[in-house]
Formats: sequence, C-alpha cells, structure tokens
Amino acid sequence: MARTAKVAAVALLAGCATTVPARVTTFQQWPADAVGAAWTFDSQAAQRDSLEYRQYADMIRSGIGPTGMVEAKPGQPARFTVSFSYGVEPVQVRIERPAYDPFYGPWGPWGPWGYGWGGFGYRGRGGLGFAWGPPYPPTWTSTTVDASRATLKVEIRDAKQNGQKVYESTAVSTGSGDALPEVMPYLVRAIFDRFPDTNGQVREVSYEVEKRR
Repeated sequence: MARTAKVAAVALLAGCATTVPARVTTFQQWPADAVGAAWTFDSQAAQRDSLEYRQYADMIRSGIGPTGMVEAKPGQPARFTVSFSYGVEPVQVRIERPAYDPFYGPWGPWGPWGYGWGGFGYRGRGGLGFAWGPPYPPTWTSTTVDASRATLKVEIRDAKQNGQKVYESTAVSTGSGDALPEVMPYLVRAIFDRFPDTNGQVREVSYEVEKRR
C-alpha cells in the first residue's frame, strides 16, 4: 500500500494525475428546520463584479441545490447567507519516487540488462537465460518538489440565530498545477457531498478527473 501511495503522489505532482484528492474539514451546528429555507450570497460589490467569483458562485449554487434550501429571489428576504473565499498558493512538498540504483538499476550487475539473479534463476547479459531468486524491489528516494495548494472555504450564517455562523467547511487540494478553475469543481463537490457532515469531521476524498469533450 505504501508503494502505491508513493506512485500516486509522483503521478499527481508530475501533472498526469487522473484523480483530484482533497482534505475536507467541517464544523457545523446545522439547524433541523433548514429544509425549504431561503438563502443568498453575502458578497461585496468587487466580488460580484468579478467573472471568476461569479463562475465559482454558480458552482456553489449547484452544490447547495441538493441540500433542500432554496435561493432567494432578488429583493426576497433570506434566512441563510452564504459566503466563500478561495485561493491558490505555491508550496513545496516532500514525495518519494523510484530511484535508479546503480547496483540494482537497469544497467547494474543485478538489473534487467546486467548479470545477476532474476525471477527464475541466473540471467545472462540482455536478460536471457533462467533464474532462481525473486526479483529485487525498486529503491525509493525522498525529494522536495514545487507544487500548489488550492483552497475553498464556505461559511453559512443563520439570520434566525442573529447571524450566527452555523456551517464552516474548508477543502484543500495539493497538486502540480495552479489552474484553480480546473480544481474548483472538485473542491465544491468535496464540501457538499456529505452536507452538512459531522461537526469536527476531517476526511480525505478523491475524485476522478472528468474528461473534457
């Protein structure tokens, strides 16, 4: 299992990942009578003027839909106010990847192209012949690589409780790219998949990357 995790980490940071992992932390005191209640975004004028913000707001709007709440129409009072913040920052992460050992590597005396003991016995140069011993496992080396950390935080306040915060969830994903729009749909899914979730819950999730048409 450890080696599988190492390979997955290498693939992710190499930019060829087929999944998006995320770590979700949720705190909530969600009211039992929220179904059917109206909600609206709590945003500043500068945010509403941002095309990026509006795109992410549409994603969150879709995520809220299955919760049973209803978005308030313009001018209609709303019980819940939803705010969100997001960002991406450069980070360095330590990963483990296969090392090409000069002794056990491809050209070493015990490698596939050298003389040594293979899976079925002694091999001549070029991998021909027979062997008796088990194949040697690859060696691993630890290294630090550049990466990026994308974050989405969603907060919900309840006017029925004097504007008290009743929901707070943060999703974080670390990968090789800095294209936040590509990661954001998965961060939204990570937050709302188990809404409102358990108070104090921290969970790891992973989603398959959807192919573009």
